[in-house]
Amino acid sequence: MRYRTVAEEMRKVKAAMQHPEAAKYVTHGLRKNATIELYQAGCDDEMVKAVTGHSGVEMLKKYGGQIRQKELATRAQDARNRFEQNRKET
Repeated sequence: MRYRTVAEEMRKVKAAMQHPEAAKYVTHGLRKNATIELYQAGCDDEMVKAVTGHSGVEMLKKYGGQIRQKELATRAQDARNRFEQNRKET
């Protein structure tokens, strides 16, 4: 589904709500949340880009900054631990 399609449907829902705070919810927020949740699930940059439609990593860094860094650090430390374990076994 295209971003524009979702944005148009969201506009219709907000208009139908007739609630004073409905305007503060934007399609863009959904994209940011998806980026964060995909990183939390362990997805890499290419996987996140495939879902969110981002063409580069700059916006991914902006949206997922701390989560992205934490996930990458965890994966790097896991790789280091496996390396150390393999070294001890040989």
